[in-house]
Amino acid sequence: MSDLKEIADNIINKNFDQALKLCDIYQNDNNKYIILNFKGAIYLSQNNFESAEINFLNSFKENDKFIDPLNNLFQLYFKKKDFKKLLLYAKKLIDIDSSNPSYNYKLGYALEQNNKIEESIKYYKNCINFNGRDKLKALNNIGVLYSKLNKENIANQYYLDALKIDQNNTVTINNLLSNYLELRDEKNSDIFYEKAKNIDQNTIHFLFNKAEYLIQKNQVNDAIKILESNKNKDFKFFKKLIRIYFLIGEKDKAQNLLNEFKKIESNDPEYLQFLGMRSLFQGNFEIGWKYYEYRYSKLRNIFNSIAEWKGENISQKTIVVYNEQGLGDSIQFSKFLIPLLKLTKNVTFLVQKNIFNIFKKDIPNLKIISEENFQEKFDFKISLGSLLKFFYKEKIDENFLINNRSSFELPFNINKDKLNVGIAWSGSFNGPNEPYRSIPLETLSKIFSLDVNFYCLQNEIWERDLVQFKKTKIKNLGNYSLSDMVAIIQNLDLIISSDTSILHLSASLNKETWGLLNSYPDWRWGAFSKLHPYKTLKIFHQRTFNKWDDVELEIYENLKKRK
Repeated sequence: MSDLKEIADNIINKNFDQALKLCDIYQNDNNKYIILNFKGAIYLSQNNFESAEINFLNSFKENDKFIDPLNNLFQLYFKKKDFKKLLLYAKKLIDIDSSNPSYNYKLGYALEQNNKIEESIKYYKNCINFNGRDKLKALNNIGVLYSKLNKENIANQYYLDALKIDQNNTVTINNLLSNYLELRDEKNSDIFYEKAKNIDQNTIHFLFNKAEYLIQKNQVNDAIKILESNKNKDFKFFKKLIRIYFLIGEKDKAQNLLNEFKKIESNDPEYLQFLGMRSLFQGNFEIGWKYYEYRYSKLRNIFNSIAEWKGENISQKTIVVYNEQGLGDSIQFSKFLIPLLKLTKNVTFLVQKNIFNIFKKDIPNLKIISEENFQEKFDFKISLGSLLKFFYKEKIDENFLINNRSSFELPFNINKDKLNVGIAWSGSFNGPNEPYRSIPLETLSKIFSLDVNFYCLQNEIWERDLVQFKKTKIKNLGNYSLSDMVAIIQNLDLIISSDTSILHLSASLNKETWGLLNSYPDWRWGAFSKLHPYKTLKIFHQRTFNKWDDVELEIYENLKKRK
């Protein structure tokens, strides 16, 4: 038996003390780089990260053509969750062999952990194209990333490709189940629920999916039992349980669980983001803004070449403010650019193309641009969501950035003999807090029995509402752009909307607006809305989880008084 094989066999058999003794005995100038790598591997197996790191680095220093210590350093930093160094050594590996599928997978993974999503997807795709042994994992990981980007249909394409490699892979099947649940695709949810249950109904992934599946089947109490029994195994169960208790009106239980939840020590962004949004809702702004920075859309860290503004003097500097979230955020929070304009004479606001025209273009020191005209030539950047923490205490009575003058001429006549009401009962299918913030159209049928002209202002009709929508006399204006919607809203008497961009646009235009909020609304409708209320907005709160009867009746009675 060779000396090196004897050491390797002892490591494989976990005879680490003996292996270390043999390393000292057999080390010489010719094999020193291999022995040092062996020692690093032994220390890594014993979770002695400091000694492992020293030996791996020395091994590579002895022979920079020897790849094993680089791979082992990657494993070391993976175990330590030191993702910056993980990325460093993944890049070293890819520099050595850019066509190695394993190295492409490792770099994709390291980039993902550093929230460099687009780059991560690129290297995962390389791994898939090189047809390496990590192809299945790469397909699943790309799917997860697209799901986080709210691109579930694209994600499913990768999951289905993964399923072709292994039809019984529990990770792939549960990823598909999770996505179909997110998409509210009842047919495919049923199919993949049965598949996942038949393969392994005891995995954490399946149990979490099962709880969501039961919630969607209105079996909330059964879902709660699953969440309760697993809440100490994975914080996702804990978080979902708190959310469900708030939704069903069990606020004391929810708050007690939230207090317990706060004691968990975790740096997981999902955990911190949840704490941040609950803190903001309750008015604990200092901790809320701190943890709100962990929202996934912010962690993507776009425009890497521009420094993040952290409150320093910018009187002689340029700054770009961008919105990484929804259209409603751009509209509602754009007013916080007003105090920023007092700090510098050069502010650029980067907005989504489809709302570019709703903002004024003649405000001094403010330039509004859309995405296709963006160039990374600024001293500082800040996301709109992050800008709030600097100025949320300031009193801003009106958002004068919104352009309330539209050149759009209505291509139809509005009958002024009746009350004319614009309505948006559901938001984007993949929006936050769905499906709970949106209202099934059939639950509002009593309202549509009134002798009122109703106009649909939303551009997306959910499949569940199509049949009911065709039965109503609602005039569909959802195909008009948001900039055209400014003129439409101003020509109507009243706007009724769930938590959508239409609500924020209407209220920002100072049009009388009735907002329909579910029992557990987004954080902005808590303490923050008391600091920054819309002057013309009246809120109607859902009282019972998943039931809108009380809201329907309240709206009905109020509309009757308006006729």
